Amino acid sequence: MLMSDPKRTERIITQGRALVRAIEALSAIEPTNRLERRLAKLLLYVYKRRLRGLVEAAPSWVSEEVLSASEQIGGQRAAVWMSEN
Repeated sequence: MLMSDPKRTERIITQGRALVRAIEALSAIEPTNRLERRLAKLLLYVYKRRLRGLVEAAPSWVSEEVLSASEQIGGQRAAVWMSEN
């Protein structure tokens, strides 16, 4: 299914990489007030859940492509390999 449609595969990889970068960015940003903290927490939850679903459903090579978008922030891997939250 996935490998037979290159456009769909590329779209999934692109979206997955964007999710990885969004998770890292939200993890690096320090919220300045309670509303920002709550919104950041909500977005992290939603994005991690969506990324987890994508990685679990995709073939391993697609998952590797998606997770390769992870950058090093502050000398350590950001929160991309998703915890259970």
